[in-house]
Amino acid sequence: MWSEILADLPPDLRQAVANLVIRWEEEPDREPRQALGLPPGENLYGLFEGPPWAERDRAPIPWPSRIRIFHRPLEADFGDDPFRLRAELRRTLLHERGHYFGLSEEALSRFGLE
Repeated sequence: MWSEILADLPPDLRQAVANLVIRWEEEPDREPRQALGLPPGENLYGLFEGPPWAERDRAPIPWPSRIRIFHRPLEADFGDDPFRLRAELRRTLLHERGHYFGLSEEALSRFGLE
């Protein structure tokens, strides 16, 4: 399913994120949850870490930016419906890629990617 979602993206978008690391992980650890101020019980589906695309050449550390997708929370909330799970996984990936391109939570919300 993961590779299918990536293949569904337009070629220019896939090229623009060629140096972006995308990791598929079980669930988030405590640090990002605390940093984001998430209350207990609120699921985190994905996380963007690192410099945004426009700032990648000015970053103090030359590490690539990355997106972490957490499959356990996604499966817990949407696993009973494979179509909804796929849609939410795609939405999460697009949301985090939006952060990579410098979009705020407010801007992503306007695009329906809250």
